[in-house]
Amino acid sequence: MRTLIFVIVFLLIIPIKIFGTELTYVFVVNENSTPLLGYRLLETQRDDIYITKLDPIKNWIAILRSQMIVVKDGYFYPVKDTVIIDKRKGIALLLIDFSQRKSLFFNPEEISIDRDIKSLIENKRWILLKVKEMFPTEVKKIEIKKEKTLLTDSFALAEQYEKSAQWSRALSIYQELLKNDPKNYKIIKKLGVVYYHLNDFKRAKEYFELLPKNEEGTIIKLAGIYIIEKNFEAALRVIDNSGFSSPYLHYLRGILFYLTDKKEQAYKEVSILLNMDIKLAQNLRDLLR
Repeated sequence: MRTLIFVIVFLLIIPIKIFGTELTYVFVVNENSTPLLGYRLLETQRDDIYITKLDPIKNWIAILRSQMIVVKDGYFYPVKDTVIIDKRKGIALLLIDFSQRKSLFFNPEEISIDRDIKSLIENKRWILLKVKEMFPTEVKKIEIKKEKTLLTDSFALAEQYEKSAQWSRALSIYQELLKNDPKNYKIIKKLGVVYYHLNDFKRAKEYFELLPKNEEGTIIKLAGIYIIEKNFEAALRVIDNSGFSSPYLHYLRGILFYLTDKKEQAYKEVSILLNMDIKLAQNLRDLLR
């Protein structure tokens, strides 16, 4: 019963930063960056293209000086282009701009979201074929310093495979690069991220543990993997040893204290959060009651 409660609480309360397979949404935001409406999306074989109904596009057009952003994994990406692929069925594609990734500034669960994607699921097979036809995933010539040249740099090639969600190809290149440069933290981090996206958390952990613990994102992913493994003490250690003191990490520590029957310490985290993030403090307090 305790395990079941933990799973339910963890999935409902822990923010979306930990896992790599969260739901993806598009939000229409006004000129003051206030999210107005949200819609569930379907992913494609490319990380930069998503399937949507026409509704968010219609609202984006109707609301003066608004824009659309795609929200995933605790970040948001501006929509740089839209492609209507079947007007009658009301289906379109959203293309995002990876270079403009920013940390999410609102809680998606507090915004009204249309989660009905039945029509998208029913048509997903032919939509994916259409995406493959319209946006081939093979590496093409790209522009570097205003000259078109074939992408030959191995690391850059692997990153291109990442962007198109071709994880196995990216993985093989990064593994080969690491053989030639076994202490390159940049490559080690890339391998951890790729294994993370492949849901091979054991291998991802092996690489994340090799990295300096000087990036909060690495700490979050590593602690998240320990939580998935139900190794709560190890998750606490990696957070405590990180030296970071962000609201989210205090929240996560409170959850871990709760799961290890240290309620008094968990309540101390609530007190700390009251001066940092009221919403997280309330969530943690509700869990402890």
